[in-house]
This record gives sequence, structure tokens and C-alpha cells, in this order.
Amino acid sequence: MMATSNNLLHRSILALGMAMLCLSLQPSLGQASNPTRFLSTTEWGYQEVEDPAGAGQREKVQRFEVRPGDCAIERISNDCKRELERSEIVAGPVPERALAQEQWYLWQVFFPEDYTNVYPARSIHGQFLNHRAEPVWTFEVGSTGVLWLGNRVEQEPNYISLIDEDLLLGRWHEISVNVEWSKDEGFFRVWVNGQQRVDHRGPTCSNCKVFFSYGIMRSELSRFRSQLKTKKLPVQVVYFTQAVKSASGIGFPGYVPPAPKEQPADTASDNETIKPTVTVETNVLPATDPLAVEKDRGEGDDERL
Repeated sequence: MMATSNNLLHRSILALGMAMLCLSLQPSLGQASNPTRFLSTTEWGYQEVEDPAGAGQREKVQRFEVRPGDCAIERISNDCKRELERSEIVAGPVPERALAQEQWYLWQVFFPEDYTNVYPARSIHGQFLNHRAEPVWTFEVGSTGVLWLGNRVEQEPNYISLIDEDLLLGRWHEISVNVEWSKDEGFFRVWVNGQQRVDHRGPTCSNCKVFFSYGIMRSELSRFRSQLKTKKLPVQVVYFTQAVKSASGIGFPGYVPPAPKEQPADTASDNETIKPTVTVETNVLPATDPLAVEKDRGEGDDERL
């Protein structure tokens, strides 16, 4: 009886924590609002700074930093107990209902030349989470320094390479995601620097109350400590532009406008005049239409590529 009561209390606290998070994340993506930090409050964890590439194309970018021990203890997640260290922003509100429509997401990410890979710990730099803050899709750096897309919807997670290790560091990368959230037949498409790298079809979520967070989140820290015989992981720094979300995707890399509607075929050219033929008969017959005009075949169905 006591165990049942404790479970109910734990679930109530978890639900309350997620409800409070939903209320705190009301501004949607793309609005001119202050970024909402997620399970991180360190002074160095998030800053708005000049473009590290020095190209002058971006006035301000978002700098994320994680140091050893940067974990939070909150109602929705005890990161310290779960072996998680993070500095992330939640991009948009946590949905109260399951998502069922098509969505687009767009951001840019910059890994500096001195970026440190902490494999065999996991380094996640962008993830779609469910309402329990569990990852559904992840963008993470693997053992060789490749940026991978992780599909955690399937019973056995699988990974698709996005950016090779020799291209990852020291430059900006643009990532565009087009997804239809569905338990059964959805899709998840990814473009990197204008080139499509992923075209997944099938389930894209389980309960589909999905939201996006990005920055730095590293997990399974004990694997790194055990293999490298050290208690502390190195400092990590990554830069982002503010993520943008759209229902239409117009202007996003990978967006293709709907095909125009087909016009009905015209049976006569503009310069051609059809004249009726008059026939004189001695017998009286029922009146008939002297013009035989082909029936309109109608317009074709809209096609969306």
C-alpha cells in the first residue's frame, strides 16, 4: 500500500513539474522573446555573443558551455542522479496535447576547432523530447567525431550520419527538419547545408507530446570516467543561432511549394471558329444540337512534393 502511495505521489509531482514547465515556455519559436533555459542555471552555461567565425553575417549567436558537475536537481528530472550534465534552451512550449500536424524546424550550429569529444559518454546537441523529457530524436557526436541523427522511436535505436568528422569543426552548419508527428505513418526529413540526408517514413513518436531543446546535453558520464580513469569530463562549448519553427516551412531548406493546379484542356484553339452545318431534310426529325463539344475532364488533384 505504501509503495502504491509513493508511486502516485511521484507521478503527481512529475505531472506538476511538467505543467509548470509548460506555463513557463509560452513564447513560440521565432518570436522576439528571451530564450528559456532548460534544467540549467549556471552563469557561464548560456550567453549571447559575437559570431565566433567572424564573418559578420550574424550579429549575435547563442553560446553554450558545460563544465564538470553542471547538473540540476528538479522535479521533472534529477540530472545529477541520472548522470546528465547540460546547458540547453527549450525552443517553444511543451505541448499539452499530442502533435498531429506537419512541422518545420531550422537552426545553425558551430563547433569550434577546440571542441572536445567526450565519447564514450554521449554528447547531444539538439533533441526532440517527449513530455517526460526523454529523447525521441537526437543530434549527437559519436566516437569518430561524426554528427549523427539518432532515432529512438524504434525499439532498437538506429543512427544516420549527418556531418563527417573532417567537416564538422570550425564552420557553421545549417540544419532543417521537416517532420510529421505520428505513432504510425509519419515522416522525419533532415537537410544539412541544403542537402537532404534523412528521409525516414514510419512512426516518429510514441505519445507525440514532443518539444525541441538544443545546446549541450551529455549523458552516461561514468563510461567516460571508467575508460579514461578520471573523475571529471572536459569543458565543452558549442554555438547556435536561435532555432525557428514553422507550420508551413516556406523559405526553409528542403521546402518545395505545392504543384500548380492543372487547367482543363481546351478542345478548340484560340484562332479556330467552329461553324454549325445546316442540313435540309424533307422529313421532320427531333431537334438536335449541331455542335458536338467534348465534356470537360475537370481539374487534376493538388500534388505536394
